[in-house]
Amino acid sequence: MIAVGSRKLRTPACAALAAMLAAAWLCAGAFGAGASPPLMTYITDLDRPAPQVWVAAIGGGSAQDLGPASSALISPDGVLVAAVSIAKGQAAKTSTLSLYTTDGGTPVTILYSQEFIQLLAWSPDAKKLLVAIGASPAQLRVIDAATDQSHTIATGVIDGAGFAPGSSDQVVYARAAVNTTRVNIYTTSASGTGTRQLTRDGLSEYPVWGPHGIVYSHETPRPKNPYPALQLWFMSSSGAGAHQLTATKVTASEQGLTPIAFSANGKHLLANLVGPEGSDQAEAYVVDLSGPKPTAPRDLTGQGNGYIGDAISSDGGTILLTKGVANNLAPLSIETIPWAGGTPTTVIAQGAYASWDL
Repeated sequence: MIAVGSRKLRTPACAALAAMLAAAWLCAGAFGAGASPPLMTYITDLDRPAPQVWVAAIGGGSAQDLGPASSALISPDGVLVAAVSIAKGQAAKTSTLSLYTTDGGTPVTILYSQEFIQLLAWSPDAKKLLVAIGASPAQLRVIDAATDQSHTIATGVIDGAGFAPGSSDQVVYARAAVNTTRVNIYTTSASGTGTRQLTRDGLSEYPVWGPHGIVYSHETPRPKNPYPALQLWFMSSSGAGAHQLTATKVTASEQGLTPIAFSANGKHLLANLVGPEGSDQAEAYVVDLSGPKPTAPRDLTGQGNGYIGDAISSDGGTILLTKGVANNLAPLSIETIPWAGGTPTTVIAQGAYASWDL
């Protein structure tokens, strides 16, 4: 069922949002395509009552505190930051979704919820946001960043979602019905029309849509282990030609590989090897898709000590990492590392979960 919802902003808030977006887009146009320096966002103080979202240059310079948030995503044009903050000390953890401009200023709140809001993706044209609200069931919702309208395009247990590359505004997502373990991948429009089911094996999740098709995690059941092992698979955007990409050894305490992002040409893939269930541990891996056959996944740092892959540059040459594990928030740091590997460079000594427009 397709539902259309309003963010129910008062008229002054709507006017403020429209003015903010107009100014931001005019500013972006004044710089010219690709002329403004690339930026990144990140979160600090996750071990404290009031985490904050920051924006900075890719190397960590000119850092600016935007305001409260426990998660954030910068828009592909580097103009806006979508940020979610969660009220502390309440029985109901109210979530607030706000938009900041990357040059600071007062944010505009676009959504309140009594349930957790998960940021999933910006559309490539930076005009729409994909979020999940709640958990079981969740609402998968597309929000227009310039209006007060949103569309619920799917409901259920959502295991990953993102936009297609290009200008189509198509969405790919993995969904399971409540109280089932069977999860499959679907595509639909930003309004929720024309939904197509791409997999029917009940074992497919965490899809990422690249220029040549969709990479996703495929479950392999394991005897005497309640959790399946995850390997990377590939299929076309129509669901045709599904085949296995990786055969990485997954230990009994690990969950396996989940894709994170492609380079713009689809030849470089960033993934995370996810640790034990509930541990919030991961290790950044990369897969070279430039040849006739994919290379074996490579531990990017070669250290196996907790480097979470956050993002990949559009040219595939640089990876953005969070160093550390989520169950020990205080010492997390943000690092960059070349695609070829080597020693990571610390760009933010106290920060985590970064995104960028590089």
